[in-house]
Amino acid sequence: MARIVRWGAVVLFSITEVLMRSARPAHVLRAPETRVPALALVLGLVVPAMLLAGCDCSGRIDGGGTPCVTSAECPTGSACVDGVCDGTGTTDGGAIGSCTSDPPVPVAEACNGRDDDCDGQIDDGVLSSCGDCDPSCEGEHLGPGTGTPFDPEGHTDGSESEGVGLDDDGAIVLDSRRIETAFIWIANTGDGTVSKVDTRTRVEVARYRTGPAGGADDPSRTSVNSLGDVYVANRAGRSVTKISVLGADCTDTDGDGVVRTSTGPTDVLPWGQDDCVLWNVSLPDGGILRALAAQDTLGPDGEIITAVWVGGWEGLAWKLDGENGAIVVRTASPTNNYGFALDGAGNLWIAGRSARVLGRIDTRRCLDTASCDVAPCGDDGDSCIKQQVSIPEGHNPYGITVDADQRVWVAMHGTSTIGRYDHDAAGARWTFVNVGVDCHGIAADGAGWVWAAGYGAGVVRLDADDPTMFSIVPGTDGRGSKGMAIDFDGQVWSINQGTDDATVIEPGATLGDATVTTSVVPAGIERYTYSDMTGQQLRLATDPRGWYRRPFEGCPEGADVETEWRELRFEGSIPPGTLMRFRVRTAATREALASAMWILVGEAPPATSPLSIDDALVAASVEPQRWIEVEVQLEAMRSSATEIISPRLTSLTVTRQCGSLVF
Repeated sequence: MARIVRWGAVVLFSITEVLMRSARPAHVLRAPETRVPALALVLGLVVPAMLLAGCDCSGRIDGGGTPCVTSAECPTGSACVDGVCDGTGTTDGGAIGSCTSDPPVPVAEACNGRDDDCDGQIDDGVLSSCGDCDPSCEGEHLGPGTGTPFDPEGHTDGSESEGVGLDDDGAIVLDSRRIETAFIWIANTGDGTVSKVDTRTRVEVARYRTGPAGGADDPSRTSVNSLGDVYVANRAGRSVTKISVLGADCTDTDGDGVVRTSTGPTDVLPWGQDDCVLWNVSLPDGGILRALAAQDTLGPDGEIITAVWVGGWEGLAWKLDGENGAIVVRTASPTNNYGFALDGAGNLWIAGRSARVLGRIDTRRCLDTASCDVAPCGDDGDSCIKQQVSIPEGHNPYGITVDADQRVWVAMHGTSTIGRYDHDAAGARWTFVNVGVDCHGIAADGAGWVWAAGYGAGVVRLDADDPTMFSIVPGTDGRGSKGMAIDFDGQVWSINQGTDDATVIEPGATLGDATVTTSVVPAGIERYTYSDMTGQQLRLATDPRGWYRRPFEGCPEGADVETEWRELRFEGSIPPGTLMRFRVRTAATREALASAMWILVGEAPPATSPLSIDDALVAASVEPQRWIEVEVQLEAMRSSATEIISPRLTSLTVTRQCGSLVF
């Protein structure tokens, strides 16, 4: 084993350790808080203390004096050296360096934990940029009051971000407005395309082909993930397509040096030529595709893993990798599939039309095909991976959603009934209300309302806590309402199959209050779609998260030094139930950071500042490089259907040391 000997301010390494250097990462040889010149290692020489970064250069090794930890514990005029107070304190005629004598006697400021120059500031102008007395330590500070404010919106600081913004004090908090979610994706069934509509301007900004068969693909279900990208299920085409939300900022997927993508409803590129169409996967053996639900989960290192669940009418369910469409799970569904909705606990709820049951798959345990190869349980199978929940009175489920309180809502086709199923209720779990009209699609908003598409008869608005309180929104009848969706601003979108357009409702405070706009984005082609076409249901069912990334440059390029990344320091507030997660990746160049491996440094709670970047790199067997990128992930908890409690990052500091190499 390598041997390190400390003697006063001098560090000696054995020749044996030097010879072992090639078999171990270089940074394992570091003595704590110092770096030893390479030539001294080779020769086994005693190194003068002045060459060692951050050393105590007093040379004092004897005892005596008052024991101390910092100079603040010593008499005025004395300093803490080698654990004891060294100095004479006061003399006749006034204190030496005393700010309390009359008159005060200021002296030059020293890094000793005292206000030597009597200006009211301790150690001002002499601390290292890390904020301590180690002259070899360098720190870079971000946040309000540091000279480099956070900028997650303009990214003028070289940062990237998703789902975060600034509060009034300049601190980073969760703000899902930063996610490109102000779009609704409407399937144009008769045209083999999907329309991307800006929900604020109500303008169709792009239109994409959804599969290689054109109109024969027959798209109907669309589901949006937390990043704003959409998955489209083609019913007759029996395939799933993923399309990026980024528009002109999409990646040049065909590598021709130009990003080509749709710019509007009349600019539909041929199949295979739009760079925003990311992948298409054929699923031919489960019947026509009737159900779709995007799912985002966290990986072991805090990374966001995107996926989508797909249901075939004949009873097969798949989980596809969101990045490439690879099949992760292929399993028998507990019922035939007509609609999917996920809750915050990872349960995939299934509208089993014709089978007249409510299905459930526990996606936390259904991780691959083998683990999902189980038979479903019945009503008493709450702990089973798969479950069939019977629906009383023979109701036939159609549209399905989950509200912010994790209750499942089902529009019962043919009986003019809305059903609410509370999986966590101790007693009776089903609540039914006859609303007088046959409903198809259904959606819940963040304000405590549920909205159902009464086909031809108008949109039904229900109180989520008391479904007996409902009304048909005036001005919405006669439009052939089929699908329902809630946009990010709380507007309600009814997709009308009969008039091939949309109705937009701006809710009021009570059942009778609403502003209705009809004939929004008419297409002139058949529109048949109902699912989570804005991504709002996914956000209601899960707690929000976002991230902020910032690159940091190490020691000067070309200089005969190497960068040792030391600590990640942070300040902020982390309310109970919320979380900050810190990761880093390192590379020789800034460009290479994008392909480097992320390494978890710590989670707060339980971790507190500071976090050791060096320890995390050593544990991952990763050599520190000249560049590092820090990622802070914020996770919130939902205190109610409308309120989010967010952690708050007020400052971020990264420290490093430049180790000299002497030859």
